Order: sequence, then structure tokens, then C-alpha cells
Amino acid sequence: MLAAALDLAAQGWAVLPCLHADGIDPRNPAKEAKAPWLTHGFHEASRDPEVIRSWWARWPHALIGAPVPESLLVLDVDPRNGGSVAELERVLGDLPPTLTVTSGRGDGGVHLYFLRPVGPVTSTRLPAGIDLKASGYCIVPPSLHPETGRPYVWNDLLPVALPPSALAVLRTAPARARRQAVPGVGFRSSRFAGLITTVYTAAAGTRNNTLHWAACRAADDDAPAQVFDDLAAAAVATGLPEVEARRTIESARRRTEGVAS
Repeated sequence: MLAAALDLAAQGWAVLPCLHADGIDPRNPAKEAKAPWLTHGFHEASRDPEVIRSWWARWPHALIGAPVPESLLVLDVDPRNGGSVAELERVLGDLPPTLTVTSGRGDGGVHLYFLRPVGPVTSTRLPAGIDLKASGYCIVPPSLHPETGRPYVWNDLLPVALPPSALAVLRTAPARARRQAVPGVGFRSSRFAGLITTVYTAAAGTRNNTLHWAACRAADDDAPAQVFDDLAAAAVATGLPEVEARRTIESARRRTEGVAS
């Protein structure tokens, strides 16, 4: 893993160490596999060989995480939530072969890397089980999947541009996902309105990370269940699938409870 992390850094990818199994962080036994070991998460990713060596000396079995480069975006296909490449292409049209990571889970999950287009894109028209990542991080090869022990795998292609037909979909929000004139109106939790509005106005590609951060802050403040319902509603209003929003919130609550204990 160290050799692979150093090789990626030499090619210009920032990397970070991520947990290879649930509950192995003694400071936070509820922390999930694939979460960053680092206090500030993917924001601490580095290309510095000495920093990378120190990380893998400390955590030799760590998975390799890599922030999504500014020049790229990722279409993340997760079959556990109903995603498939076939369903993605039903919505976007045929996609050209591009740089791809195949998950070690072995269920058909992939990360499709494309050149980032000029201008904003949105995931509101993507089907369930597919997310658009323009920020955050992905697990990259040759990391071993925490559940199967099988490696993530690159293909041998370079990232290419999305076709115009796909960009047209990613730049158009459906009418049902357009927001109300006043963000936050209709949500009931006045004390936590700032967190809810932050989720409600999160930019495309940052929604999951923003929701997780907001749910952690709410859990830190012992927010009532209603607040988490409102956070989920705000996320769904931006186009995030409800099952994904609920899973993200539950993950944040478990992680916070682990820190507290």
C-alpha cells in the first residue's frame, strides 16, 4: 500500500490513509471502514513522500483514499442502493470508455472518472444508487475492500470528456427538485435552522459530505429526532435519495456516539 500510495503521489494524486475495517480506531470505535484516519479527513491529503511514509508506518494496512482532482469528476455507481451502469446510461445516454475503478466488493460498483466540464453540474436527475462527486474522496487501487479482502482495480484508460447529451442532463434540474424562493422555509427546527439551510443550499457534489457534517454537529448538540428528520428533508429537497440521506445521518450519529463513549 505504501508503494502504491507513493506511486500515485508521484503521478500528481494527493492521497490519505483510510480505515480498513470497522471499529479499529480506539478513539472512535464506531468509526466506519473507509473513513479517513486523519482528523481533518480528505482535506489533509498529501503528495509529500515523507508525510505519506509516516502515515503508512503508523497504519500499514490503511486503504488509500484520494480526493477527486479539480480537473475531474466521478460518477459513483453503487449497486447496494440500486445503481448500475445500465441505469446510468439509460438516463445519460451511452458513455465512452474512461478511467474507471472497479470496487473490490465484486458487485459491479464502479467509479467512473471524467474530465470536469466548465460550469456547474448537478446530480438531481441521476437515478438512485448513483452519485456525482466533484469533491470529497474515493478509495483507490490497490486497496483491499474491507468486506471481501479483494482489491480495487484500475483499468488502463485515461479520463475523457462526457458527451454533450450527458452534460445536458447533468446541467438540468427537474422541476420537482427546484428549490423554494426562501431556503429553509418549511423546516421546523429553529435552533438548528442554520445547519438545515446549509444542507439545503449545498452545491452539487458536496451534498453527502455537507449532510454528514451537519448531522455530526446536530448530534454533538444532542438535537432531537425532529432535527435529523429536517436534515433528511433538506437533503432530499436537493435531489439526494432519501435512503442515502438517512444512511449518511445514521452514520454521523453512530460516529458521534462512539466519540462520546
